[in-house]
Amino acid sequence: MIKKEDLQKIGVFAKPHGVKGEISLITDYELTGMAGDLYIVCNMDELYVPFFIDSLRKKSASNTLVRFENLDSEDKVKFLAGRPAFFPAKLLPKHDDRPLQRNELTGYTITDECYGILGTVIDVDDSSPNVLLKVVYSDKEILVPLSLITSINHQHQTMNTSLPDGFLEI
Repeated sequence: MIKKEDLQKIGVFAKPHGVKGEISLITDYELTGMAGDLYIVCNMDELYVPFFIDSLRKKSASNTLVRFENLDSEDKVKFLAGRPAFFPAKLLPKHDDRPLQRNELTGYTITDECYGILGTVIDVDDSSPNVLLKVVYSDKEILVPLSLITSINHQHQTMNTSLPDGFLEI
């Protein structure tokens, strides 16, 4: 029997995608690189039920398309829409080993190798696959692409970058 305390909420199911049983999972977790017999758990009338994953594919930075075993049509997966998705906590990578989740970046200080301290991340724009970190630098808001971050220190909540020449003059 699956217990709630053994689970970690990883996101919410959106709507079915196509007619072959895929459904959108809105999540910050990177599941596509995980191996083994994986399953996602949903609360079904106060019972935590596992749904075994047939395939996963990334649609955008926060949207993963999931297809489950034995749920091979739009009609068979639409009951999941709007439900929270859980994953066995023991199968998720430890904090230092897993990819950094975007909602954890607020408050980190960004330092550039040429410009020095740029500022603290005040918000994260993840509305597109190009995730942007909002930072106040010299009394103006700048957007630093997450892809330009070269290293992260979780213990000190700092990030390093190497911005291209002229980046701050834009």
